This record gives sequence, C-alpha cells and structure tokens, in this order.
Amino acid sequence: MKFRNPYIMVLLALIHVAFIQALPDTLSVIGVGDLMLGTSFPDSSTLSPHPENLLKDVENIIRSADLSVANLEACMIDEGGEPKDCWGKTDRCFIFRMPESYVHHILNAGFDAISLANNHARDMGYQAYRRSMEVCDEAGLHHAGIYDAPSTVITRDGVRFGFAAFSPHWATSRMQNDDNVRKVISDLEKICDIVVVMFHGGGEGEEYNHTLKKNENYNGEIRGDVYHFSHTAIDAGADIIFGSGPHVTRAVELYKDRFIAYSLGNFCTYRRFNLNGSRGWAPIMNVFTDMEGKFLYAKATAIRQPYPGYPLLDLQNRAIKELQKLTTQDFPEMDSVLFIDDSGYISKR
Repeated sequence: MKFRNPYIMVLLALIHVAFIQALPDTLSVIGVGDLMLGTSFPDSSTLSPHPENLLKDVENIIRSADLSVANLEACMIDEGGEPKDCWGKTDRCFIFRMPESYVHHILNAGFDAISLANNHARDMGYQAYRRSMEVCDEAGLHHAGIYDAPSTVITRDGVRFGFAAFSPHWATSRMQNDDNVRKVISDLEKICDIVVVMFHGGGEGEEYNHTLKKNENYNGEIRGDVYHFSHTAIDAGADIIFGSGPHVTRAVELYKDRFIAYSLGNFCTYRRFNLNGSRGWAPIMNVFTDMEGKFLYAKATAIRQPYPGYPLLDLQNRAIKELQKLTTQDFPEMDSVLFIDDSGYISKR
C-alpha cells in the first residue's frame, strides 16, 4: 500500500492536484471520530477554561468540505436527568454531560451534523438524550441516530445529503437490526443525492484495533458486527460509512465503489479519555465522491491529542501509518484496489 520513493510521491501529489482541478462535479464529505468537549459531571472542574479554542487548529479543515459530521460522545443538558447506573463498576463508569452552550463550538468549527447513536447519548437518562436533540434543533445543528429520529437531510448548494447513524445501544437506531438499517437508508436514498452513515460499534482500546468480520464482545456486551453492518448499509444505498467506538484508528475498505472507514478514533475528547498510545492519534477523513456517491479518492489528515485532549496536526502522521498497516492486515484484497500514500491520500489503483 506504500510507495517510499520521494520522486514517485511528488509525482503522485501533482497528479492528485491536477485530478482535483479536472473534476467539476466532485463532492467532499469529512468524518471524524469521537467528539466530547468536556463534561460538567460530577462538577465543572473538568471543563476547559476556553472551550471555544479546543477545535481552532483543525477548523479550517472541517470547514473545507461540503458536509462535515462527527460522533458526539456525550449528552448535552444543563439541568435535570439521572446519571446512568454503572452496575457497581465505578472504575469504568464514565458519564459525559456536555454544557448545552457547547453546541455553538461544534457549529463554529464547521460541523453540519452529529451522530447521537452511541453508549453516551443516554448518560443522564431519557431526559438528556431528548434534550440533546432539542439543543441541536434550536442551534441549527443536524443530528441522527436516536431510535425515533434515525436520520436527517441536509441541503448544501442544491445537493441533498442524507445522514443516518446507528449503534448497538439502547435508545439508538439499532445497527444489528438489518431490517431497520435497510429501511432507514433506503428511505434516504430515494430522496437524497448522497447518503452518509455513521456507526458506533466494536470493542474499545488498542487491543481492538483490528476489524473483525463477526460480532464483537466487549466486557460482556455485544458491540455489533461492523463489517456486516457496513456492507448491509451500502447494499441498501449508503455511499460513505464512517465508524467510531473503538477509540483507535481502524482499517478502510472499498465495497461496491463506496468508502468505509471502520473507526476514526478519538477526535477531540477533553480530560476524561485515555489518550495514551494509539488512542491519542486519529485521522480526519475527507472523502471525495462523484454526484452519485461513487468513490473518487480520499484525504486523511493525521491529528494527535496532547493532554488534556484537543486535536493538533500530527507531523509524524501516525494515524496514516495505522491506516496503511491495518488495511493491509485486515483487508489484504485491498492491496490491489486502494493505494494509501504516506501523506494520507487514498486512491484507487
């Protein structure tokens, strides 16, 4: 998947630039992984004194796409709600209650929509994930992934983007229910030009960086078969699949000329996340398609999160190296299909 010859890499970069300029009908969609700008639970001591600055170093990238989406790894509520029951597992009880005003930091960074389909949307109970949707609606931030609000439609410059989100968790649109997946996506496909799907699934941590082609079990909880889900979603009409959940980067795949990123890791996770090793590296994935959603190429920008957790460009490109390595290991058939260069360009061979 890699070319080390610097002359070849320069030539390929020039070809990429010429290719971009020659495509009049190209759409770009950015996906990032987990976004949690700070939690006020159990008190405000873990909130940043300047939350408006957490995304400053990458906002120009986020704003550059026709559509940018993220997974909100929290609920947004200022008052009310009941903390979830962690069944006595206090060492693994993470509750993320993000202040409602932070929705404007997400919007100002350039995001158009967020996924609420994950295990933290209900951290403060039913009232919280309903309030999260209200906060988004009031601010003008699109959302998807709750069981009775699984998708949304976003229009940009005359192009209709459908956005849907899924997870294996209660109160969300369920990724393990094939009929549900097919219906939500096919309904979008009928009325939209491009359908973008996010999922939150798989085990968590460095030991779960490989994409398994079966149901994943994490601490006794079934976390979904992300491979089966992604292929089912594309068969139903999805054009781009962005994954989150494992908190590390995973492989990418091309299926029926549609792009799948199986995990985009931790994007901006302030204070309460383990960011050691590969948990602290992630790609910002910009996928370019034609007007029908067919994959043209992608650009992965590597970021790192220094403590306490905010994204900076990673000059070592560690997330890109992970993409190269894991895609070769988990999808060896992609060696003849996709080329990932050392600067993060992903193209068809």
